[in-house]
Amino acid sequence: MEIVDRVREILEVYLKEHDIKLVDVVFRREGSGLVLRIIADTANGITVSECTGLNRFLSEVLDREDIIRDRYTLEVSSPGLDRPIKTDKDFERSMGKQLELTTFAAIDGRKTHEGVLVGMDKDNVVIECRGISTVIPRKEIALARLKIDF
Repeated sequence: MEIVDRVREILEVYLKEHDIKLVDVVFRREGSGLVLRIIADTANGITVSECTGLNRFLSEVLDREDIIRDRYTLEVSSPGLDRPIKTDKDFERSMGKQLELTTFAAIDGRKTHEGVLVGMDKDNVVIECRGISTVIPRKEIALARLKIDF
């Protein structure tokens, strides 16, 4: 079984018990070493304490079961404010919020779009900017993120 799949399996019960959602698991070579990166979230945003607990749990299991034989660095973190919006759940959580979208092909003469997410279905998202609605096919979205103003 691949390491990423095994890590997902190990985390399944812990995440359910702690009401944590697994966003992504990445295991790859970065620089001169291997990195196992766990990105997790909760409905209210994940805390440092929750990340620490998840890190401790996973570290203990990985050490005990000797799943990764080479030296590696374990990182557990939140997806961050600028994380990509990809899944139905991501879009549902972003309803009514300001998005920045980049599309593979031009829509209405441009590839970059900003607006409030006002609608979605399995095929399209609808954003509104200055009273004008734009329908964007989901298959054309290269990148979607929350627009963050500082």
